[in-house]
Order: sequence, then C-alpha cells, then structure tokens
Amino acid sequence: MTSDLITLLRQHKLIELNHLYEELMPVWPTHGKFFCSRAEDYIAGDGNYNCQLSLGDHCGTHVDAPVHFIEGGRTIEKVDVRQLTGRGRCLDMSHLAENSDITVEMIQAWEADKGKIIAEDIVIFRTGYDQKWRCRPNQVPFLQNWPGLSGEGAQYLIEKGVTVFGTDAMSLDRHSNEAHPAHLAVLGSDCLIIENLANLQALPSEFIFIALPLRIKGASASPIRAVALLE
Repeated sequence: MTSDLITLLRQHKLIELNHLYEELMPVWPTHGKFFCSRAEDYIAGDGNYNCQLSLGDHCGTHVDAPVHFIEGGRTIEKVDVRQLTGRGRCLDMSHLAENSDITVEMIQAWEADKGKIIAEDIVIFRTGYDQKWRCRPNQVPFLQNWPGLSGEGAQYLIEKGVTVFGTDAMSLDRHSNEAHPAHLAVLGSDCLIIENLANLQALPSEFIFIALPLRIKGASASPIRAVALLE
C-alpha cells in the first residue's frame, strides 16, 4: 500500500507555491527581516559550510496561527499539519481593482462556475500580487494596494467548513483595511491563514494542496514549504 501511494504521488505534477527566501526579500514593515550569514565556511578553514538564519516568523510564504490576532489562541506548534493538506480551490480574483474587497457575491459567482466549496477545502485567492514580489529597494508595489477578503466573505466560508485560507498577497485583508476583519474572523474561529503564496497562475480551480510549518514553540506563525499536486 505504501508503494502504491508513492507511485500515485509521483504521477502528479508538482507546482512550487513558495517565494525564495533571500536577504532583502520584502516583509511587513514592522516585522523581522530575513538574514542568512555564514557560520562556518571552507575559505575560513572550518572544513564545512553552514549558515545561521535570522528571520521573523511571518517572513516569506508562511502560515498564521490563531494567536497572531487572538490572545490565548493556538500557537503554531499546536497546529495539526493534516489541516494544511487537502483539496485546494484557487479563486482567481486577479481582475479586481486595487485595494478592493472580495465579497460573498464574488465567491458565490465563482462557485456557480467552478463548483461548490465544501468543508475542509483549502481556499486560496489569487490576486496577482505574487507577480509584484521584488527584493528591496523595489518592494513598494508589492507592499501596497492589494485586494483582500472581506469579513463577510471570510464568515461565509467559515460557515461552509473552510479552515484554511490563503493569498498571494502580503495579507488576507485588503491593504487599507486596518480593522483586519478577515484576520479576526478566520483566526477568531481557530482557522489558519497562509500569505505570500506564489505561482498561483499555474493552478487550476481544484488541486491537492500540501504545506508543512515548522514546530516553533510559542510562535505566531511559521515559514512553510507549500506545493500543489496536479493530475
């Protein structure tokens, strides 16, 4: 049975959904930046090469744990990784105007065309903002005016049994919505948010999604390696 599962997985096409972790990568302005320094190196006579990493837990492609916005919520090491594996549904919202909301009506229109979203689906919104990802000092277009999920849209999907929400933008909420209704609805329902996804233009409306966070005690988020498997 194990060999059959391995064979089945290898028959699928794998799509990388991560941005590259590198120095000067864009991050939320108040969050810790990413640094990679040489701890040991051949040229220093150490006989091997290894690096020391320093980064905020929301760097790059990452998953938010409920505690990020909810005092007393789950921290990242308490997340069951099976929650981050399942049927992905990619909703293409890249046609939306800058800084606009993804509404219940938009989601329902997508469902009428692509099929109903059901409980335990992993719902990912393509805004097209992954195409604006640039390292500093060219990061400004990525860090402003992205569309995002409305609080009502988040609640609609939560009521359908969705527990994982993703976006290729910096935040699930639209850029100028400082009330963060989507974050509060999703994390307040003990659900998860994935941000800074990449390559969503390569995804169909339905696929297998897999993402694995690090087990960091007490953290509000974790970098992930996210992939999609396509038949």
